[in-house]
Amino acid sequence: MQERCQTLVQAVELIRFLLVAEPDFSVDEAAAAKQLGEAGQQVLAAARPALEGLDEWTHGAIEAALSATLVDGLGLKPRHAYGPLRVAITGSTVSPPLFESMEILGRERTLARIAAAQSE
Repeated sequence: MQERCQTLVQAVELIRFLLVAEPDFSVDEAAAAKQLGEAGQQVLAAARPALEGLDEWTHGAIEAALSATLVDGLGLKPRHAYGPLRVAITGSTVSPPLFESMEILGRERTLARIAAAQSE
């Protein structure tokens, strides 16, 4: 995060998605409009079962599963594969590294946010 922040206020804003209670979590409307349309919904629909099937919830395992499913399986470029996930999970198009963020957020909260973004 050091590369992405110059002040502590910026750092807190970047990790806000980790600190808020689930009922208070929200997705930025502009980010949702850009990333959670039809193509984004397809990404979320493919990513969720890949993540649900993981035996271990580490950033390495998460990255490998998503890469195999979205990049190799669907033939998406990483920015198209991971953008919708970033928005669904962090609420923004800008965040700390995605796979580490998912690991820290935890399996249940990550999957719940993906499910919630699928119904938007």
